[in-house]
Amino acid sequence: MTSLVLAEELYTYRLPNGAQLIVKRRDDTQAVALHVWFKVGSIYENYQEKGMAHFLEHMLFNGSEKYPYGQIDKLVESMGGNINAGTSKEYTFYHIEIAKPYWKPALEILYQLTQKPLLSEDMIEKEKPIVIEELKRGKDNPSTVLWEEFEKLAYKVSPYRFPIIGYEETIQKFTRESLLRFYRNFYQPKNMYIVVVGDVDPDQVKEEVINTFGKEEGRPVVRPHIPTEPEQMGVRFKEITDSRLEKAYWIIGWRVPSIGSKEYYALVVLDQILGSGRTSVLYRELKEKGLVYSVYTGDLARPQDNMYVISATFDPEKYAQVKERLKEILTQLSSQLTDEELKKAKERLINSEIFSLEKVSSDAYYIGYSITVVGLLDYYKYFENNIKSVRKQDVLKVLENCLNKENYDEVLMLPKR
Repeated sequence: MTSLVLAEELYTYRLPNGAQLIVKRRDDTQAVALHVWFKVGSIYENYQEKGMAHFLEHMLFNGSEKYPYGQIDKLVESMGGNINAGTSKEYTFYHIEIAKPYWKPALEILYQLTQKPLLSEDMIEKEKPIVIEELKRGKDNPSTVLWEEFEKLAYKVSPYRFPIIGYEETIQKFTRESLLRFYRNFYQPKNMYIVVVGDVDPDQVKEEVINTFGKEEGRPVVRPHIPTEPEQMGVRFKEITDSRLEKAYWIIGWRVPSIGSKEYYALVVLDQILGSGRTSVLYRELKEKGLVYSVYTGDLARPQDNMYVISATFDPEKYAQVKERLKEILTQLSSQLTDEELKKAKERLINSEIFSLEKVSSDAYYIGYSITVVGLLDYYKYFENNIKSVRKQDVLKVLENCLNKENYDEVLMLPKR
């Protein structure tokens, strides 16, 4: 059997069935993170399947060939570990964080969970009202409503316009046959990335993975075409009201470079300057000066049709003032950004990344995200170098080409009087 290949401390191995294994050996911790990632999320669903990726995440915890319903959680807990999962628009992943002595049984659990689920008819029917109730609870959260309205406004062609959780009408119609069809296409070796981070022997991990995940058949993955959103011309604005609110909720967003592209790193630095922490421009100019109650910034880290958003809450009568001040800040930054400010932003980003990656769970997550969503490990391996190489003119170019253009999307949610 071919030995693992070492690249930038990452041992990588492609199993004969197509699954990819990435191991990062760390001797600074007794914790081990084990992740299994699948390149599937809500953007891969047709309309009848809306919510299926998320629904399957629930279903996989409802019993496997080896472990009956409820046993997996108890087993992981008995070993002092944590188990969880997450579904996004681009990916689904399952993970266990556990002490070093238990990594082998944890790997077996993830294998059973993801590759040997029962997906029984009775559990499917039992899960439907649970997921629908989760959907309804989301509608009770103004932030969820605001976000869904924003994505519907911003995306007219792209499947990013649909919510991850789906719709009650689609969830109710899920059958075991339709779930199995979706599961067999996407939850299989040729669409799978296994990530292990901790004080483990990579060759031992490879052997265990071959004896579990390596036994599964790899099949061609049928991927739907994901259309690119056409270029937006002009501003899109929507105002909505909600009787539960006492303050205004606002979100504004622009098209920006996709994650992993050369221009993307300049956007990350720009975001650090604009909205990251108490030293950021927007915190000082909007929050500290009493214009807003809260302000958040960030891009959506998407491999296509990426967006950069700024959201805030404020008194409804301050809307015009807040928007005008934001435009002034973005315009002024073009001439007022200093080399020192740029340097400090890059240092904060790099230090924050180093601190975050001290946790094996975060380390495994960034590796999994890099290979599954961005499509290459270079995003993870060379993030620091790419941030260091960002120049002031790169930041200003993204600012001028994206945030200072009159082609943004904007949703304002006001209290209903």
